[in-house]
Amino acid sequence: MALNIPFINDPTPRTVLKMLNLEASQLSLPDSEQLMKGALAAYVVLQIGAQYFSHSLPVSIFYGLSTAAVLYGATLLLLRYLKQEDRFIKTVSALAILGAVGAGAYIVMHFIVGVALPPPLPTERLTRFLLFPIIIWLVFIYAFLFRHVALRPIPAFVTASVYVLIIEIVLSSVKF
Repeated sequence: MALNIPFINDPTPRTVLKMLNLEASQLSLPDSEQLMKGALAAYVVLQIGAQYFSHSLPVSIFYGLSTAAVLYGATLLLLRYLKQEDRFIKTVSALAILGAVGAGAYIVMHFIVGVALPPPLPTERLTRFLLFPIIIWLVFIYAFLFRHVALRPIPAFVTASVYVLIIEIVLSSVKF
């Protein structure tokens, strides 16, 4: 007997689950501006939440908005350069959804480590150490998505690495 859960049986969540497993590309997503805006909003909120553990609220908000701007702007420039503008909405949607999943995983990990290890212990450093596999996973996921936009494997990996370095390393170290 098959489960009939409307959210899971909808094609978009199934595609996202397949993207998490590197079984589907962003080209399977619907070409919907509403999906892109919703994905970017979820991305911003989860990035703000992930940064709020170690930064003040204004810095976290700046980080969330600036990373979304980098994701949007850099993808727009990349796809214009590749002459693949028709894939922009799907690509930004996929990057934002999977970036939000990475930020959500960081939040969950921070709660688990924060509950298991009370404040006198170096919870933040341990969480950052455990974040490394999530960062590597994001590089591979982004490279997989860029591979489906017309980049060869090495340029796709380099582009994904630059995205993740700017978002996770450069912008997260900004302090006011």
